[in-house]
Amino acid sequence: MDYKKTAADIVELVGGKDNIEAHSHCMTRLRLVLKDNSKIKEEELKSLPGIQGIINKGGQYQIVIGPDVEQLHNELAPLVPEAVAEETVNENLDEVEKESIWNRILSYISGSVTPALPVLIGSGMISAVLALCSNLFKMDTASMTYQLFNTLANAAYTYLPVLVAFAAARRLKTNEYVAAFIMLALCSAAISGVADLSIFGLPITTVKYTSNIVPALLMVPVMAFLDRYIVKYSPKSIVSIVRPAILSLVMFPLTLLVLGPIGTWIGQALANFCVAITSLGGVSMVILSALHPLLVMVGMHTVITPLIVNEITTYGSSLLFSKALAGNLAIAGAALAVGIKARKTENRTAGLSTGVTALLSVTEPALYGVLIRLKRPLIGALIGAAITGLFIGIFDVRAYATASCSFLTLPIFMAPDSMTNFYLAVAAAVMATVLGFIATWIIGFKED
Repeated sequence: MDYKKTAADIVELVGGKDNIEAHSHCMTRLRLVLKDNSKIKEEELKSLPGIQGIINKGGQYQIVIGPDVEQLHNELAPLVPEAVAEETVNENLDEVEKESIWNRILSYISGSVTPALPVLIGSGMISAVLALCSNLFKMDTASMTYQLFNTLANAAYTYLPVLVAFAAARRLKTNEYVAAFIMLALCSAAISGVADLSIFGLPITTVKYTSNIVPALLMVPVMAFLDRYIVKYSPKSIVSIVRPAILSLVMFPLTLLVLGPIGTWIGQALANFCVAITSLGGVSMVILSALHPLLVMVGMHTVITPLIVNEITTYGSSLLFSKALAGNLAIAGAALAVGIKARKTENRTAGLSTGVTALLSVTEPALYGVLIRLKRPLIGALIGAAITGLFIGIFDVRAYATASCSFLTLPIFMAPDSMTNFYLAVAAAVMATVLGFIATWIIGFKED
């Protein structure tokens, strides 16, 4: 892909730079907020080199690119200097166009957690390398080097509420630094998990704020609501001074007394819900694993991310996340089957290239560029994922960190004290790839 040319073409085909209100990207998708969707030349856009698919959902126009999306976004950003460069869009919930309350809540939660995923992925890979060094190379876990890197890895989850508060505040157009400031104070050793505290003579419920994202998700909308009135009624000459002071002085005790305890109860309930989902073992994981490619297809897989993060921070591992291992590698196997079996050169090229990409990094190019387009390979991937999910559920294969599931990230399945879970994860990865390949090969597909 010629990133500069493709970026210019995208700007032109979505209605020009004046039609782009905001832009951002995730791991595989260029995300745009457009003022007028009627100006989009969608068929021409789909035909551009490197465009794997298009999703118009929740006020965002998402263009599926694949791993090259960051380079493309870097070329696009200077072309639209007037547009807002943000990780998430439609920040003001009142302005979300014709969305249900439930969709707004899901969009808010997902959009607040997703920006922190690169940090969690980095932390997960560091933890995986440490587990590898400890289990295979007998590295001394008491050594200073190990302890320092372990501190770095743990910091991602310890201060995750701070990152979530920052992203949530940016999404709701309130001051993200004040939100992070309040959460930093709540996560301090003087407050988080400390008993017998009081404020204004009122007893404070003991709450562990570190690694607990729900209080942050509850605090920021209230803060954004308060912020609107502060900006509206404060004199312009002193608003920059009054605003952060009032927000901090009001939201800090309010979170300590009300929002923090409520958030903890909700967080524990969500963690218990994850356990309940996976309590049926193989049966539940069959369903969840088969659903994973479909959730990715509609862009809803990130909605489950907060549940997974909450499960890991509460219990130290996640069975729910293992569905992605089955789903992702079944997609890879199905795409590779297309690459080998297809007669048309373009289908062979697409199948092999996106199949390898799915094995090693991300699945959206294979999903949008091959499976959905040819239809039957998607069924093959679902079959492979479902059978692998049964294996994962029976043997309780768990992830101990988060990362995009692929063969390169399998170390996230290393338990701190045993290699058994890792070996089972490797077996599940191979099984999903092989079954996705075989099911697609048997079902076949029509290339026209």
